[in-house]
Amino acid sequence: MMKLLTIAMLVLAGAWWTLSPGAAAAAPETAPATQGAKELTLDLSSKVTLKLVQIPAGTFLMGSPDTEANRANDEAQHEVTISKPFYMGVFPVTVDQFAAFIQDSGYKTDAEKDGGSIGVEIRKGDIIVKRMEGISWRNLSFDQKGDHPVVQVSWADATAFCDWLSKKTGKKVCLPSEAQWEYARRAGSKAAYPWGDNPDEGKGWGNCADLGLQRRLPNVTTDWKCFNWDDGFIYTSPVGTFKPNAFGLYDMFGNVWQWCSDRYGDYDEAGAATDPTGPDSGGLHVLRGGSWFNDPAFCRAASRRSGDPAYRRDGDGFRVIVTAD
Repeated sequence: MMKLLTIAMLVLAGAWWTLSPGAAAAAPETAPATQGAKELTLDLSSKVTLKLVQIPAGTFLMGSPDTEANRANDEAQHEVTISKPFYMGVFPVTVDQFAAFIQDSGYKTDAEKDGGSIGVEIRKGDIIVKRMEGISWRNLSFDQKGDHPVVQVSWADATAFCDWLSKKTGKKVCLPSEAQWEYARRAGSKAAYPWGDNPDEGKGWGNCADLGLQRRLPNVTTDWKCFNWDDGFIYTSPVGTFKPNAFGLYDMFGNVWQWCSDRYGDYDEAGAATDPTGPDSGGLHVLRGGSWFNDPAFCRAASRRSGDPAYRRDGDGFRVIVTAD
């Protein structure tokens, strides 16, 4: 059982990153007020739309300080400037929105082409993580409705959605850079979580590994640290269920990991940067945010995960941005 749990936690938490030493930096952080922020709505079909809100330009500290609990070595803190405003999806892309893309384009996801994917099943008090035949965004090991964030989508699938929506709307739709994502997640905060640095004070903020999930897993080691509140969901939750951040974005904390455009790599030697877009080469891409399954360490603002462009699983989704006019 311990061996099974260890494999499960490594797969779901995404512990295949490359670690490197980091150094803290000190810099002012700016996050202009967003009262009256512009909004943008894109039509995906006759009945499905996608709402975005404008994120202002600003400067922030990307990464985590050396003193932050649970920090990893690939989170070296450095000053980043986002020089231009951009629009970001208020929510992660939902099942209904992704279905509109599939219906209009006829696209087949990596999981569908492969005939299966890595699925998650809670059974007899244990968590089972394994390849399951027939698993895809259409057919999960748990129930979803149209307003849940789509999962079992790879980086390639998410990018295909963006390409389709760009052609359909005439807007430049893409995945956010890792810097844009963290800037939008922090919304002016330097804390590890949207509410502060204490993980035990976050009830009502998001869908993560909580006491409800812990009760479903009595055979799992007690060393697995969950948030000490019950968010009311075991698997994914409808988008917008929990509190938004100061930029008006929902589900930037938990529910699903979100793909970024960048290739994964260290940024500890970059120093101050303006509009960074990640390494020019590399086989892995970045995910951010944590998911319904993840503990406090992986749901911090600076936490990073990486995956192959074709990799997908039950906790991986995405949201989009549009370049502001």
